[in-house]
Amino acid sequence: MGSSSQAIRYPVATTGAGNIDALNRVLADLCTRSNPKDGAALTLRRLVEEEARYLSGEAFARFMDHLYERITTFIDSNEVSENLGTLRAIYELIDVTISENTSKVAKFSNYMRASFETKHDPEILVLASKVLGHLARSGGAMTADEVEHQVKVALEWLRGERIEYHRLAAVLILKEMAENASTVFNVHVPEFVDAIWVALRDPTLVVREKAIEALRACLRVIEKRETRWRVQWNTGEFMMSRYREVAEIVLRYLEHRDRLVRLSITSLLPRIAHFLRDRFVTNYLTICMNHILHVLKIPAERASGFIALGEMAGALDGELINYLPTITSHLRDAIAPCRGRPSLEALACVGNIAKAMGPTMEPHVRGLLDSMFSSGLSLTLVEALEQITESIPPLLLTIQNRLLECISAILSRSHHSMPRQSASGHDLLEFARESVVVYLEDEDGATRKDAALCC
Repeated sequence: MGSSSQAIRYPVATTGAGNIDALNRVLADLCTRSNPKDGAALTLRRLVEEEARYLSGEAFARFMDHLYERITTFIDSNEVSENLGTLRAIYELIDVTISENTSKVAKFSNYMRASFETKHDPEILVLASKVLGHLARSGGAMTADEVEHQVKVALEWLRGERIEYHRLAAVLILKEMAENASTVFNVHVPEFVDAIWVALRDPTLVVREKAIEALRACLRVIEKRETRWRVQWNTGEFMMSRYREVAEIVLRYLEHRDRLVRLSITSLLPRIAHFLRDRFVTNYLTICMNHILHVLKIPAERASGFIALGEMAGALDGELINYLPTITSHLRDAIAPCRGRPSLEALACVGNIAKAMGPTMEPHVRGLLDSMFSSGLSLTLVEALEQITESIPPLLLTIQNRLLECISAILSRSHHSMPRQSASGHDLLEFARESVVVYLEDEDGATRKDAALCC
């Protein structure tokens, strides 16, 4: 939210009037419907931190009283620019530690309540939800009660009479709480699942889109937390009556015109597969795999397709066996493209599929090794190779040979000499002497350290 640019320099005077003038100017810079001046939010943070250091307790309290007064005025304003400005200010000030930190968090919580209860503009509600998520993430135990309150209010807004801006606020709040306060949100998963359907069918497009994002965040919470709710979803006791509804709502958005919505839907498919595997395989596997394979042909969306493909393999194990020849062809084209850079997502996908499917993948992975090594040495490649060797042991020796040859060639080129003995013999001491020891005298300290650790 805050800019990484250098902060705008406002003179900070030691007199009360000078401090207030500087504060008013930076707040004015934040109050715009377009992007604020570079560094304005960071300048506000530094201003408050400087005042906290240099003013006396009483003078700093007066300074903060004025700041809170301005924030209250801007929150209550009917001007969208002033509402946005104060939300930007709050976002930046959440991480500023002052002596009255508990009071600050309480005030910010009240500002958030006022924003969601009274504001109608979607731009304000989206920004307010991000501020709330930041507050929940940073506040820890201090904000647990506020998270609980916001989740309950959001669920009430979904269950109650349809008020469009409240319904939008509700799905925005629930998404942020699932992502930033999952421990508290987790308790409300069953209520969320019962309530979200009304938003997924809402007549307003933005409400439906944000509801999909909230559902995705909730599914992530369930996946990550081993609770009784996850057990119930997996056995169908909790999800069975809703599963078809979930799947068909998600599939309805596969060809949505908005790219971000399509990306969200693509990332949801493995989660839908995860919960009721057999039902998914019977009813939805073909349409979902056809969608993912189509996504792999779209350059701007291909990365999301490879991520989803790796996760889908993890959810379905051997059910993808009939798709392996097609998948392998897509992987090869992405890892070693005729033009452009190799896809790191495709490299990672090879490792994930190998991990999920084990020896079944051996001939396909063996056929991909040339392409994988041609992409150059990277952490993604190494991690994928680790997954492959753990899941397909017969490839271990081949991969060790290829990896040592690759490393040897890179190190030798750097010093314009070739090692006298191939690394394929696995004489690692000889390999270290010929290819690594020379780096113990490299001019870069980090390189010398890595060489020492390697030896």
